[in-house]
Amino acid sequence: MTTIKIWIEQCEAARGIEADFGTQQALEYLVGEKFLNFLEAGDDNADYRSEVPAFVAEIKSLFEQWQLTQYLETGRETEPFGPALFDGDHETDAEEIEDMRKDDIRQCTRDLLLVERAKEWLLDD
Repeated sequence: MTTIKIWIEQCEAARGIEADFGTQQALEYLVGEKFLNFLEAGDDNADYRSEVPAFVAEIKSLFEQWQLTQYLETGRETEPFGPALFDGDHETDAEEIEDMRKDDIRQCTRDLLLVERAKEWLLDD
């Protein structure tokens, strides 16, 4: 199986995760991790992009529309960056903390955009 078709194995793994650990964990694995990463890979790779519709169809066969809607409302949410984590840390200066804060904002923005793209693919109008 080619790397591009890895989504087939990932969907099969999600079935096992759902059976063993529940729907939420299966959604986190398949949609929150694998599908979002696949969409991102498709930005630079036409082979990945061409597989997205088939991947979407399989995801929709695994989960109910309401489950996808509910999951994507909070997909990839993270805790806010807290510079207070570094209070008392004399090895990390203010400039490093600010760089880390900016990196966190960039990552959150990328994640938000990916989740919005996933909604376009997975949620019916």
